[in-house]
Amino acid sequence: MSESPPQDIAQDAVVPGVPALTPEAIAAVLEDFRGWLTAIEAGTDAVAAPTGREVDLYTLVGQFTALRQEVNLQTRAVRAQQEQNAETLSQLAETVDFLAQAPAVAPQWRDPSADEGVRPLLKTLVDLYDAVGLAGRELQRVQETASAALRALEDGAPDSGIKEVGEPDWQPPASVRPSGWGRWFGRREEDAGASFAAWKVEWTAARRRERESRQERLRSAVEGVEKLRQTLAATAAGYAMTLQRVERSMAQHGLEAIPAVGQPFDPELMEVLEVVLDSGAPSNEVMAEVRRGYLWNGRVFRYAQVRVAKNSL
Repeated sequence: MSESPPQDIAQDAVVPGVPALTPEAIAAVLEDFRGWLTAIEAGTDAVAAPTGREVDLYTLVGQFTALRQEVNLQTRAVRAQQEQNAETLSQLAETVDFLAQAPAVAPQWRDPSADEGVRPLLKTLVDLYDAVGLAGRELQRVQETASAALRALEDGAPDSGIKEVGEPDWQPPASVRPSGWGRWFGRREEDAGASFAAWKVEWTAARRRERESRQERLRSAVEGVEKLRQTLAATAAGYAMTLQRVERSMAQHGLEAIPAVGQPFDPELMEVLEVVLDSGAPSNEVMAEVRRGYLWNGRVFRYAQVRVAKNSL
């Protein structure tokens, strides 16, 4: 709704310095205004259009948080396993020392009562071997998880997943003629270019800061997972050395493992825990060993627990 001019100004008064608005001038002003709006819309679309694959900051932070929780859980699991095996390792030392001090006696001259006294210590040695072997397998699984996480982080490194900071693709025209409204309010031609240049500098600096922050987060995550992987590798090496020592101690005192996998089932040495039907293996063949069995000086010390194949035909 148009407003009437003040009472002290005539309806058709002419403002000095401003030309009269003819129908052609009004059409030109409207055309300039329409072109100005079209240019703004085109520039906004050009800036907002994505030009490459970029990593979303919230997704990246969420992945880092999930990875950190997984690493913390794996670290606590390894620490609990180490504490659980500490007591068993102390029992190993006591058992090995005791067995080392016991004189070696030929089987035919061995006192059965003395064998019964040594049997609990040998059982502790066997249980220790099982516990350390299980801990080593669990540690290997954790180590594989950490290695996979490290590879995932390296694959998502900033150089491969985050686009280099560059200038916006959209550029204003070299010369912009102010619209009729702009000329009416005295807008100069160079104002648009100066404003865009200032915004471009601020936009580039913000993108650079964001990219540097992402790089720092990725570097910290990679370093943390690498330290965890090295710790797990050192612990796995310690477990392997412990297993070798236990195996030597068992061999020195007449304990030997019962061969099972790939062998025909022997009821004198083995116990069946599961029968696997139609597996493709020969019938009555041991497919897997659930628990290792041992012979002590030629006699069964512990039966091997196995899975046996069986064909229906």
